[in-house]
Amino acid sequence: MKAILREYKQARGEQISSYCLPIIVDGKVLGRLKPLTIESIENEMEMKALTEWRAAASMWFATQFPATEEGTKAWVQHQIIEVDDRILFILEDEEQTPIGQIGLKHYDETNKTCEYDNLLRGRKGRYGNIVLYALLTLGAWSLRELGIQKGYLNVLSDNARAIQIYKTLGAVEVERRPLRKEADGEVIRWIPAVGQLEGEPEREMVTMVVTREAFIRRFGDAVGLDQEEGETWT
Repeated sequence: MKAILREYKQARGEQISSYCLPIIVDGKVLGRLKPLTIESIENEMEMKALTEWRAAASMWFATQFPATEEGTKAWVQHQIIEVDDRILFILEDEEQTPIGQIGLKHYDETNKTCEYDNLLRGRKGRYGNIVLYALLTLGAWSLRELGIQKGYLNVLSDNARAIQIYKTLGAVEVERRPLRKEADGEVIRWIPAVGQLEGEPEREMVTMVVTREAFIRRFGDAVGLDQEEGETWT
């Protein structure tokens, strides 16, 4: 099923609409998830937006560095487009204006697992909870198209807002790892602490898990998935 991810990332401009995931709430389209593709690298508006969003939200990433458009283009090319188990979507509002991003990585075809990552709202849209609905849309798509049975989320412990959103999705905490700060010039990394720490760690990495069963039980009606469909994949 990694072929599905490649297909979405290779979609051309004239095809892109058919590869976008509509965000539908109560029968109304509030926006869409547009896959980042080969052509996106030459889309100056998208590359500029991704760069600005990353810079503004750098504190919520385990690795922090000065973001540049050239660096963003290289990251999209080598870490998204060329990686078979990963995809990133641009979150657009109802007027198809980019307002955020969301994706998944480490897709395991055998175990039907993945990690949902790179959730960012870069600017406000008309709907304050659009990020939650974007997550629901991506979750439902990954269950249908990739057969996902279990999804992981890694989030820094002080990112309370993101943790609350993930809990709303039915995710539960399964692990918490202490981190230590490592600085190298302008690059800051929060890496796993080794050995016994003195006192409380400054930050921790929280791993959360949401299962197919829990997702369908909570949101199946809203996203058009029923329990029987969920059981088909177990």
